[in-house]
Amino acid sequence: MEIKNEYTVTGTLKNIRTFTGSKGTLATGWLDQRTYSRLPDGTADRAVYVVGMNIVALDDYTVGDLVDLDKGRQGNEHTQQVTLKGRMITRFDRRDIPEKRAPQLQFEVFEVSVN
Repeated sequence: MEIKNEYTVTGTLKNIRTFTGSKGTLATGWLDQRTYSRLPDGTADRAVYVVGMNIVALDDYTVGDLVDLDKGRQGNEHTQQVTLKGRMITRFDRRDIPEKRAPQLQFEVFEVSVN
């Protein structure tokens, strides 16, 4: 049996940061998904929060795409809407605080496209 762990999600990004270490540069950020609630007659009411999750990109090409999106925000909090392809991964907080050692779910991004 083959295990599949590939997802495609859409949303906007914010808080994109890069970090460079001995293994190269990685990018992190926050995927924000919102949709509009509807009134009984079907008209859009207001944006409501659906889900948010931490993202990480490890390869240079994807890191570059995320950095370019961040530069293109032009003073806005969020990027334009994007579609991300990737997988869910578990990471552990590396600090020496025992209560912070719980596993945390992240979305590892392999591909970025602007909608």
